[in-house]
Amino acid sequence: MHRDSLYDQDMFVSRIVTEEIDEVNELISSLDESKDMKNALYDCAVNPASTNYGFVAKVMDEIIGAFVISKDVNLDYYISHFHIQDQILIAEQDRKSHARLIHSCINPIFEKATRFMLKELLRLTQKTCMYFEVKHSTIIPTIFQELVHIRSRRFPHFLDRKWDHERFVSEDTKKKLEEDVRNKVDGCKRDPLDEQEAPFALCFTTRRMLSEAKILKNARIVVVGASDTSISFIEALLSISYLYFTNIVLVAPGGLPNSHFVEKKENLKAYSTSYTREELRKLMLESRVRVINARMVDIDRSDKNIVLHDDTIVPYDTLILGMGIQDKTLNSLGYASRGIASTGTLQRADQILSIDDPHLYQHLRVGGSLINILTDKKRVKNCVIYGRTLHTYCCIQGLLQRGVKPEQIIMAIPAPECHVEESYDKPEEMEQDLPYIYPEAFDDYSIEEKI
Repeated sequence: MHRDSLYDQDMFVSRIVTEEIDEVNELISSLDESKDMKNALYDCAVNPASTNYGFVAKVMDEIIGAFVISKDVNLDYYISHFHIQDQILIAEQDRKSHARLIHSCINPIFEKATRFMLKELLRLTQKTCMYFEVKHSTIIPTIFQELVHIRSRRFPHFLDRKWDHERFVSEDTKKKLEEDVRNKVDGCKRDPLDEQEAPFALCFTTRRMLSEAKILKNARIVVVGASDTSISFIEALLSISYLYFTNIVLVAPGGLPNSHFVEKKENLKAYSTSYTREELRKLMLESRVRVINARMVDIDRSDKNIVLHDDTIVPYDTLILGMGIQDKTLNSLGYASRGIASTGTLQRADQILSIDDPHLYQHLRVGGSLINILTDKKRVKNCVIYGRTLHTYCCIQGLLQRGVKPEQIIMAIPAPECHVEESYDKPEEMEQDLPYIYPEAFDDYSIEEKI
């Protein structure tokens, strides 16, 4: 801790004035958004009709923080696109008591006084709720740990376009939208009924949350696997407003699912039914938990640690195993996928890949050895895709997007009864499920009704 941080008891927050612009510029000059923040602070200082508030935090007449806050927000858009009601009672909040934190910069020496600064901002602006939008290019500020992440809403359709139906908009709603545009309310051009997911993640805090310090939880929580269950578990922990988990580790072979491609057509696997790529990006797990791109090979329960494939040891207090369902077709044939080291009697073939290979996107990257072989015009090679699930068709689309010609792709569809016996450890278990595996072989109408 720096000795100057002991002066935080003399700290105070006030509205910015023109005489403080030059000193603020020295504080924010190293930021990527320094130009936008400088213009916003200057407008707040010289323009009484500005739509934003500008504040500075001082210690012994030295500026150690600068903030830009909107005077109002498009609350209807936030309510329709995020689960705000899960955190606060909207009906109990005054409509004008909501604001958005647009820019912030705090001297790292005084980061421990962040909570005090935020409380002062809400007090001076007479607000009770403060929001912060995290876009794709937004740099996570130091105040992020004081905020609570709000889950985004999922609209009941899968098309990237609006529904083809007429919408009823009341006269009061039209007048409200026109008034917001006329008053230049922050986010006034956003349509609350646009039926599209918000292009940003939303965090917020309230005066009450800031008055109650979060309880620190230093327990070492290790989650293995990036399945829907694992991500949902981590999201539930991070959504607890009164707890702050400092040591959550996610061990995910290949990393998070949303970090492998940019365009949707480049995807080699079917989307999860629980989390889309945009929803995973908005969770910002890379900034909130520690993600280890590795594969677990052993668990030492006596010493409470796990062993990774590179012999790294990760200790834990709580261990969550959420690997999910994985393809075992190659294992049943005696082979291991290219990205997995062969163990025991499994053979490793250089050009055989499983759809659940942790390094699938690395092996099939543009410019990689496998894609170069498939796109070589002089030596034409074919690619066989074996399967009958949605992953099969997504993999074909991904290969076509990477330059592989359609005539080079051979699709092998297995029969429905293939690999059934290999899924059971005991023959008795398979016999109990035979009516569901081969329904045409049974004449019991009660079984057919269940099927």
